[in-house]
Amino acid sequence: MTDIIHSKELKPNYHLFGNKGNVWNNTAHIYKNGTGNMCGTPALSNNWVREMGVTQAGCPECIAKYNQEINF
Repeated sequence: MTDIIHSKELKPNYHLFGNKGNVWNNTAHIYKNGTGNMCGTPALSNNWVREMGVTQAGCPECIAKYNQEINF
């Protein structure tokens, strides 16, 4: 299993989301439109991942659930 997923690899209706801590720690979440972060972490902040140009998801739980959901 991969440790990161590049934003260009995400299927439609999925994008990256995260707060400043996620930017600093390289732990951006994968956000599914209409559902939220794949790992269940609330998306209550400004999307600092987008603001700072982060291009890779690094949340292990999000990556695992995303891969399972798309039958990777």
